[in-house]
Amino acid sequence: MSADASAPAAFRSEIKSLTGLRGIAALYVVLFHANGLARFPEAVRPFFSHGYMAVDLFFILSGFVMAMIYGHMFRNGFELKTFQKFLLLRLARIYPLYLLVTAITAVAITTVLSHTYRFDDNVLRALPFNLTMTHVWGLAYAIVPPSWSISTEWAAYLLFPAGVWLALSTPRRYAFLGVAAAFAVLVWIAFGPYWLTHSHRAIGKLDVVHSYAPGTTLRCLASFYIGLVAFRFKHLIPARAAGIMVVLALFLLALKQTDLWLIGVFTVLIMALSHDQGRVARALGTPVLHWLGVVSFALYLVHDLIQKVIFKSFPVWGVGAGIPKMAWVAISVVVSLGIAALAHYYFEKPSRVWARDLIKAFDSRKPVFRPAFTRVTGYLRSVAARPLPPAE
Repeated sequence: MSADASAPAAFRSEIKSLTGLRGIAALYVVLFHANGLARFPEAVRPFFSHGYMAVDLFFILSGFVMAMIYGHMFRNGFELKTFQKFLLLRLARIYPLYLLVTAITAVAITTVLSHTYRFDDNVLRALPFNLTMTHVWGLAYAIVPPSWSISTEWAAYLLFPAGVWLALSTPRRYAFLGVAAAFAVLVWIAFGPYWLTHSHRAIGKLDVVHSYAPGTTLRCLASFYIGLVAFRFKHLIPARAAGIMVVLALFLLALKQTDLWLIGVFTVLIMALSHDQGRVARALGTPVLHWLGVVSFALYLVHDLIQKVIFKSFPVWGVGAGIPKMAWVAISVVVSLGIAALAHYYFEKPSRVWARDLIKAFDSRKPVFRPAFTRVTGYLRSVAARPLPPAE
């Protein structure tokens, strides 16, 4: 995964193969949603129906990369100032583009797309929770449907210091016990009661995305923690294991009810690719796949609205022009990639740099109010320490 541009300079190192892997996962999600709208041929439909598992790959990969870049900030304990800086850096990375796409979608589904874009909530009621990325915590539906995962990751960021302590700082047995607990949570999500998921899990055991289901956030937290521990023990998996894991992942993705097995395969694959060596790593690090990983966040955010416009708002295009359905799928992918590239290079990247510079300026600012505040509090403490006068 591409190292975060807002990370401390000493920890900016990119593992190109993980960046490429993230790009493939984002494209897999795009095709998964296109499959739901256009219905792919039966021969390939089972494979693309499993595309929701790409988000679980994101969660594990995110935990791994967060441990690599930011884990050092909390290994020696928790400090509020450090935690604030961490959260600001994460906001600088994800929030500007997220805010823009959420605002555009909110306007679109209440105006030009109001008759074709289904939204099972009141936009004005849901908007504050979406803007604070807390909507999937049982508060509102996602205005940008893929943003459910961003809301759950925000919860993971808020718990990040505790996760780092358990995954990276405690003895090995406790870190592994944490992995066992995380996997038990995923098993519970896969086979637990309806109230946990608000889903009958007909498509897949871990296809849980409902905003009002606790299993949605737990799905992220469990996989994110597994990614944290995977970073600690990455040296246990050699680079040559990547090829076997890719073949195994492709095989399992073509089968139903293999979600829990895929969590393990994804974890080992990420650990193997973290060495950035071998044929698979070189293939994933090629310029095209690397570029796909660079724009993957923008692609993930913008593709749903584009697909809804193409497949729901203007269905007459395909019928009237006599263009095959799969051609429109290809067009939706190309348009999504083009808009994602524009969004990344002309908004996401510049806004990230601007936000990072703002954080640096905030950190280096001279204390304007602190001296006066110190004098006032010192005076109040001295008054409080004076002995009381004798009673009259």
